[in-house]
Amino acid sequence: MGMLEGKVALITGAGTGIGRGIAQMFAEQGAKVVVAARRLDKLQATCALVPDAISAVRMDLCDAGERAAAIAAALERHGRLDVLVSNAGAQSWKTFDETGDTEIEDIFATNLIATTRLIKAALPALEVAGGNIVIISSTGARYTVSPSQKLAVYSASKAGLNQLARTLAPELGPKGVRINVVAPGLTRGEYSDASLDKDEATEAWIRSVTPLGRAGEPADIARAVTFMASDMASWITGQVLDASGGWQIAGG
Repeated sequence: MGMLEGKVALITGAGTGIGRGIAQMFAEQGAKVVVAARRLDKLQATCALVPDAISAVRMDLCDAGERAAAIAAALERHGRLDVLVSNAGAQSWKTFDETGDTEIEDIFATNLIATTRLIKAALPALEVAGGNIVIISSTGARYTVSPSQKLAVYSASKAGLNQLARTLAPELGPKGVRINVVAPGLTRGEYSDASLDKDEATEAWIRSVTPLGRAGEPADIARAVTFMASDMASWITGQVLDASGGWQIAGG
């Protein structure tokens, strides 16, 4: 029996990278999974990994109607919602001086405001199931070095999610709902690969200050999220778990 046997999960931003890795591992651990993102072709590739267990729904995280439709899809297809994994987000690989006002607004609107609204919308179903929420944040939300790897605005938005989980945990606990954060370090994926291919010096530096000596893979993050979403973590809430190969120890 898998760690998530019988559970139903909604995973956002699951068309590529970390989200896809989480969806595959959840399905392999017995969950029924609904994956949500803007690009249906990418979602269909995720579904093909475990077709009997993963289904897709198109969702723009910043669209209230589409957020509601994604939650409704999970309930209609599987009758309940046990786990919300909030992974979708926006990122900009630029120095602060280079980041425009519109980009700043978009990053905060997506990562912090829309994610908060998604969690609020999912809460009624999660309360019925006695479920839990796992937010995907970043080690950059708590630790930094000089320079900040061109992620100042992104990191600030993710820091807001860390605090959201901490402050929501006491409110949600009496309702039977847990909320935790998994904070990846440098992890291979569509966006990070495209960014770091243009900035090999930064990637080499990050590897040099990571005790385990490599970038993470989506499966590395998926293992941590699977644990947090499972009953093995039933006594854990309001926590931020770094999954970074030890980056914050050596370089944070």
